[in-house]
Amino acid sequence: MNDPSSLGHGLERMMRLLGGPPPNTMRSIESRWGDIVGPALAEHTRPVELVDGVLTVRCDDPVWSAQIQWMEHEILERLADLGGSAAARKVRVRTGA
Repeated sequence: MNDPSSLGHGLERMMRLLGGPPPNTMRSIESRWGDIVGPALAEHTRPVELVDGVLTVRCDDPVWSAQIQWMEHEILERLADLGGSAAARKVRVRTGA
């Protein structure tokens, strides 16, 4: 029977092979999203995926999409400050549900 730590290591290895970050990286971004973009923007946006250094953010309106694009450099800097400098190098925005 496999212990939970073996499963965790296997998931991390699989994520790396698929171009994704360690599982805790995305959880950390999601939990700190309000600190990264501010509470008003966090109400209308959410990080949904991080693959090959590209953070995909879903927005509920094109106005918020434009704001995320405008803030891309600042978002990447804040992510780096949180310890995710190697995780994200670009932000991609999607609008809609």
